[in-house]
Amino acid sequence: KFQIEDWWDKKVNELSKGMQQKIQFIATVVHRPKLIILDEPFSGLDPINTNLIKDEIADLRETGSSIIFSTHRMEQVEEICENILLINKGEKILSGPLKDIKNTYKKNRFEIRFKGTRPTSIGELATIINEQEGYIQLQKRQGESINSILSTFIDNGAEIQGLNEILPSLNEIFIEQVGVNSIITENNHAV
Repeated sequence: KFQIEDWWDKKVNELSKGMQQKIQFIATVVHRPKLIILDEPFSGLDPINTNLIKDEIADLRETGSSIIFSTHRMEQVEEICENILLINKGEKILSGPLKDIKNTYKKNRFEIRFKGTRPTSIGELATIINEQEGYIQLQKRQGESINSILSTFIDNGAEIQGLNEILPSLNEIFIEQVGVNSIITENNHAV
């Protein structure tokens, strides 16, 4: 499964960093433990082997293993973790289900795909963040509803083709909660 047959007779110190990572991962999970602690498990891995390890982590979780995953890579946390704990300088910054945390820090931002002309009055309802033909990214103003924004488009003759709420990335939340200066000077982890 992990394609290490060609390396069977090699010593671990003769292997590349990525191959060493794979061997360490195999040694960690071969006996199907109920609790697994992984610290930066994708370090040194190419995208194919990263996906192989991610798939195995998902399989382990599905079969009942609890996995503690420590990393600096917030995009990996978003992809793999259901619950998170953000620690800065040994102190808990936030914790809970990832979905709930992202919803807590949302900024009322939306993207709308439409056919037709954008209403000129939309600036009264929302701040425009990005705009291209048939696409607008906006932040609705306090007290406005997304329905009133969509109604303004429709009343102006536009056809709504898509609506998506933009939730902040965990990286954005991390920076907001920990601060840019702290990130540069401290060793922070999401677990």
